[in-house]
Amino acid sequence: MKQRYSMTLDPALMHKIDLLVDGTRFTNRSETAQFLLKLGIEQFRPERTALILCGGLETRVRPSSFSIPKPLLPIGYQPLLEYQIEYLKRYEFDRIILAIGYLQEQIVRYLDEHKLGIRLRYSFEKEPLDTGGALKNSEALIGSDFLALNGDVIFAGLDLDKLIYTHKKSNAAVTIVLAKSNTPTRFGAVELDNENRVISFVEKPRKQPAGEAWVNAGVYVIRPSVFAKIPKAKRISLELDVFPKLMRDGTISGYKHDGYWADVGTPEDYLRVQKDLLTGVFKPQEATANNT
Repeated sequence: MKQRYSMTLDPALMHKIDLLVDGTRFTNRSETAQFLLKLGIEQFRPERTALILCGGLETRVRPSSFSIPKPLLPIGYQPLLEYQIEYLKRYEFDRIILAIGYLQEQIVRYLDEHKLGIRLRYSFEKEPLDTGGALKNSEALIGSDFLALNGDVIFAGLDLDKLIYTHKKSNAAVTIVLAKSNTPTRFGAVELDNENRVISFVEKPRKQPAGEAWVNAGVYVIRPSVFAKIPKAKRISLELDVFPKLMRDGTISGYKHDGYWADVGTPEDYLRVQKDLLTGVFKPQEATANNT
């Protein structure tokens, strides 16, 4: 649905817009101005890059992943990875970097055979590097703020435009997307202050809190300055080694997501997502929801 917006323009500029109204390509002033605005936004919009972390050994979801990497596990009629890529395309990401290790040749072959209409680059792991090491290994391919997501999470209703805007406004080094979970012992339990700064980050807490808790959803917006905090060619965890340091520095923020989210980390989770898709609980086409 279009929205009405008033704007004051220089008369000379308005005259140039009127000259473009030819009755064929542009039939009126409003249509012409909208085209020019869109053209200008595309020209000056910073390139959007996403990094998908696909290098894990997938031990929790076995036996399903003995012969197939978790990102290629089918959810309905297409792989988990394809859902992630299609979601990023809806938010006009320009390129996607895939950090791949375990059974990497299968991922490359699938994406070569299924042209998904977006620029893809690969960051190859010779040995398991964990989430932080995989991030560092991709440093040469990244030049500005970027979105990073784990290769085993699936979601709907997450407004990536709003997420990126909120991140830039906060001046945080990392913004973590948070989702509600009634099993926070499996994830990183997170607490925020009244300015959405992370004040408590416990990766996979031993004690089960009562009720639901906000957990690390495995989706982040990250500034390149974070690379300096990660040693090269080492196995490093973002959740255990990097995020706690950023929290102590007061440079990590949280973004609460109230829409659909699931971690396809166990056979039970995998089956639940399949059921959610069939029953309409998970709606892949849902791009935005209420976020805070």
